[in-house]
Formats: sequence, structure tokens, C-alpha cells
Amino acid sequence: MLIGIDGNEANVKNRVGVNQYAYHLLVNLNRLDSKNHYTIYLKKSPLPDLPTPSPNWQYQVFGPEKFWTRFALPLHLFFGPKPSLFFSLSHYSPSFSPCPTIPTIHDLGYLQSPKQFTKKDFYQLTHWTQSSLKKASRVIAVSEFTKSELQKIYHLDPENISVAYNGVDNPPVISSSTSTATLLKFGIKNSNFFLYLGTLKPNKNLPFLIQAYSQFRQSTKESIPLVIAGKKGWLFDSIFQLITSLKLQDSIIFTDFISETEKWILLKNATCLLLPSLYEGFGIPAIEAQKIGTPVIASNIPPLQEILKQSAILIDPLTQSELTDALVKIQSASIRQKLSETGLKNAQKYTWENTALSVIKVFNDFG
Repeated sequence: MLIGIDGNEANVKNRVGVNQYAYHLLVNLNRLDSKNHYTIYLKKSPLPDLPTPSPNWQYQVFGPEKFWTRFALPLHLFFGPKPSLFFSLSHYSPSFSPCPTIPTIHDLGYLQSPKQFTKKDFYQLTHWTQSSLKKASRVIAVSEFTKSELQKIYHLDPENISVAYNGVDNPPVISSSTSTATLLKFGIKNSNFFLYLGTLKPNKNLPFLIQAYSQFRQSTKESIPLVIAGKKGWLFDSIFQLITSLKLQDSIIFTDFISETEKWILLKNATCLLLPSLYEGFGIPAIEAQKIGTPVIASNIPPLQEILKQSAILIDPLTQSELTDALVKIQSASIRQKLSETGLKNAQKYTWENTALSVIKVFNDFG
């Protein structure tokens, strides 16, 4: 069977979120599936870390880049060799296709908070996603929660939705000198710090986190820094305004975008990872932290309850005192040790190999 894939989400240098998912899934599909043949469609030449071309793994690069998914890709599919099916690593399938399509739905959070997006982005998310789902022969969701959202909002048949949980890399081996240099680069003087990891955007609930952190400092007189690691997304100006008003400029460290190595160093050295999101489709940073033995404090929203269960401290993302109390609680060495052990066990289930095997099963069942 010939499977076509839109590989553009993986073909970027600084990978976050869906880019990470796309990259790791392509790598593992290439490694694990020798039965099917793959054509990866791209706007630009493949980056050197993408899988090497082989008899059953080929790339096709073409333009124009503008409106690529809407026009260039569909025309290429119609007038070139036709795949048996077309798989999208994101919400967006080709606008029209001569073969069955399978999109991947990561979350539907934009429907919960439309004011968090520009009109253009919100229009694209809603209309392109709806169009992809309407035409889809199958749909892949990254969690049971996302599957339930697809049933509830789009009235999809659950038999046509397959869950393929996200995976997490194994932590790399990093020298102590590299770790020390990285911490110094960000102005982190020791391994006692709270860590938030992710893009700065509204659904991540960062003002809530900052206010709870401020209350923690006031009530305990502890000077543990808060490290916020991730690139700026959108509507983030209020975050910096809040920090100034609370006089926390010297206590909160912003790293901006970080490399994979820097990410694992921060995760390894943090007292705990904080994920107080209002909405998630999955929550990869929580599993990454657990993979390396770092305790997690996260929101008690359905997708995080689903993947974390009893392996983390879960808090109400609307009740500031719960997060403040959790920051106090995590100071206990025995509690950190228990969460580290349960987290390591929980994280074993979430590998990119398992993700790829779930997706391959969808392909083969479809075929």
C-alpha cells in the first residue's frame, strides 16, 4: 500500500508541539514499517535529520508554498501517482483529494476560547478542521478525551476514530559540564527551581501560575525561582505586565525557545514541572518530566487526568490556593520521591514507537 503524508510539520528547524509529534512519528514509521510504501510531500527540501530516502520511503518537494495545502498539494495528488490513502500529521487534509484521507486531531481547544486567536487563525482552525473531518475516512486522535470531543462537537462515529497516544523520547545522556553551563546560561544558580515548559499562550494559564507562585513566596518567604521555558506564542503581553505589578522581575526567568538538550537539562534539574493548563489535548511536557523522574503538578482537567492518573499532584486550574498549597507540598523530599517513582512507571507507556505502531495498525486495517 502506498501512503502519502504531508510532512511539513516535521520539516522545521525549531520543533515544538505538533512539529515534535510529526517528526518523531515520521522517524518511527520509517523505522518500523517495511511493509507499506511512503511518499512524504513537502514545500521545501527535507532537513538532514528526517529519514533517508529508500525504496519504500520517498520525498516529493514542490510549490508554490502559498496555499500549498489548499491548491498545490491536491493538484499534485490528482496528476501524480495516487496514494492508497493520505495521512495528515495535523488537522488539515488536502482541500480535495483523489484518495481517502486521515487527519490527526491534537485538540479542539480553540473552540473553547475563540477570543484567544486572531480572526484569521480562528477561521482557519474552525473551517479547515471541519472540512478535513467531513471528508475523512478515518480520524486519529491523540487521547480518549480528544476522541470524546470529536464525538460531542462534530458527531463523528466513534468507530471511525482511533486513539494513538503521543509518545516521549528517552532522555539523552548529558555531561555534568553541559548541564552546569546551561543552567548558568539561564541564570539558574542551583537545582531548586520550579519549571513551566511550553509555549506562552492563553490556554496555558500562566497568569494563574504567576499569581500562585507570588502567594507561595509571600506565605513561605522562600526565594525559589520560577523558570518559564518556551517561545512566545500569542496574547502574552499581560504576563509580563503581571510580573512587573507583582515585583517578580528578579524571581522569574524566561528562557524563550530552548533546544532539546536544554529542555532535558531543565527537566532533570527542576524541583517539579508545573502544568496548570486550562485546556490540553494531551500534555507531553508532563510525561517528559516523569520520564526523567521529575515530579509533576498539573491541572485536574480530563486529558491530564487520563494520562497522569495518580502519578502527579492534580490541582483545580481556577483555584489559586490549590496550586500554592501544592508548591508547599512539593518541598517535602518524601513526596517528591514518591511522585518520581510513580511518574517513572507511568511514563513507560508513552513512547513514539507505540504511537507509530498504533498509526500503522490504522493504515493496515484501512487497507
